[in-house]
Amino acid sequence: MSRRDGYLLDPSDTIPIKVIPQPRAPERAAPSGGDGPQEPPRRSGAVAAAVFVPALVALGLGMFRLADAPVRQEESAAWWAARLTWGELGRLLNTTDVGFAPYYALLKLWVLVLGDSPAALRLPSVLAVAVTAGLLVLLGRRLADTPTGLVAGLLYAVLPATTRTAQDAQPWGLAALVTVATALLLYRALDHEGSDRWGGYTLGVLVTGLVQLVASAVVAAHLLIVRATDRQRAGAWGAVTMVPFFVLAGVAMLAAGQPAHRATGRPSPGELRELPAVVFGSDQVAVALGVLALLGLVLGRLPGVGLAVWALLPPALTYALTPRIDLFEPASFVFLLPATALLAALGVCRLGRLLPGRGDGRTRRQYTVGLVAAVAVGAVGLRLFPGLYAVPQDGRPDLRAAVAYVEKLREPGDGFVYGGDQAAVMPAAAYQLRRHSPWNAFVAVSPQRDGTYTGEACTAPVVCAKGAERIWLLSTAPAADPYAGMADVQWKYLRSAFVPQRSREFPGGLRVTLYSTKAGR
Repeated sequence: MSRRDGYLLDPSDTIPIKVIPQPRAPERAAPSGGDGPQEPPRRSGAVAAAVFVPALVALGLGMFRLADAPVRQEESAAWWAARLTWGELGRLLNTTDVGFAPYYALLKLWVLVLGDSPAALRLPSVLAVAVTAGLLVLLGRRLADTPTGLVAGLLYAVLPATTRTAQDAQPWGLAALVTVATALLLYRALDHEGSDRWGGYTLGVLVTGLVQLVASAVVAAHLLIVRATDRQRAGAWGAVTMVPFFVLAGVAMLAAGQPAHRATGRPSPGELRELPAVVFGSDQVAVALGVLALLGLVLGRLPGVGLAVWALLPPALTYALTPRIDLFEPASFVFLLPATALLAALGVCRLGRLLPGRGDGRTRRQYTVGLVAAVAVGAVGLRLFPGLYAVPQDGRPDLRAAVAYVEKLREPGDGFVYGGDQAAVMPAAAYQLRRHSPWNAFVAVSPQRDGTYTGEACTAPVVCAKGAERIWLLSTAPAADPYAGMADVQWKYLRSAFVPQRSREFPGGLRVTLYSTKAGR
């Protein structure tokens, strides 16, 4: 008996109350891009080893004979931009190459610390490629499993085009790095609730487009990743993606107004046929990796489709936009290599899982088949590596040898003039002569003040070249028209006031001629 409010209560009059256990909220499973059984959790040491192996392979291949090849014309343009003051660099970017602004700024800071030797100029690209190979392991692991990531990193590292990118002082290696990093930032945002993780991805998309405008097209592949991982967050993805695209649209409009990107017509069929060889290094390597990538598209399902969009959409979109803005530069499409390597690895490792054998040996089969594929692709491209270090480079003017010849004969007060493709020859010659500050005799306004690579051409050479008794002509013009690329008033003055003393041909169609005044003949 119990008492309540003065009344006696009999136990039989009460209703027993039991605590009813409530169902636990289901744990949010980690999104997975792959389908099928996932690999068990691995020790962090094993994952770190998988990341470092491809990174070290890419680093070793990139560092091998890094300074052997002469600084190419495009690299010398990057050096030229890096040596300018910030104000002069701003004038240059306002005139041309606005899409290279982040890379030029980074290279400028780099050169201030490490100098401008060929190895120093190329080292940022080497490091970018090595980090890309390591991040590709993490991306492959997040997309499927660790074997897929490791094989993707190795496939990327052994490609001749990857080593070529590493040994090129251009923004292409950095573009590949930020593209892979942005994909990882997208997965990081999708793996966590809330909006606080989208900031990194938004910044990644912006940096990707600033480093290489065409690379921003990979956001189409990101949409497929979002739909495959967490369809309900597609709206949030669309909202944060619009922010960087407003900025990139402005950059695109600036680039469209610059001479380097003005529409000149679509690429020719021949240029399109050469595209795979330029991007992958050769047709044979393109076919070998393409077959494996096709396997990944078939076996990879939705993740494979996303990677295929990443690899194919940017060049197709660039080609479609050529009537409005010319961004079709085959060498720049190397940021597609990580996606192609990952797609190939996805196919190879899925095939390894499908091979007959014990279930506990599935991972071992993935590694075995993947390593065989990486070795095979590397063997196909092995014959291309000697060409990366050849001196002179096939079809390229050998400015290093030409300037070495000039250095033996030049005298104080010698002037320099240029013919043929002046925009390519002048920065390249300036790099080789960088310790001597050569005097450009036919320039009225210096390139630094003009915001160009060539400066403002002199229309009164008799005034601009006043006092010169000897002038060196470095020209890529054909022998039948040796003064092509020069203004009429310039070559006529050169022929009337000077006489050629000696001339020498160099590989790549480069000709060096020494002129002296008739009085000093």
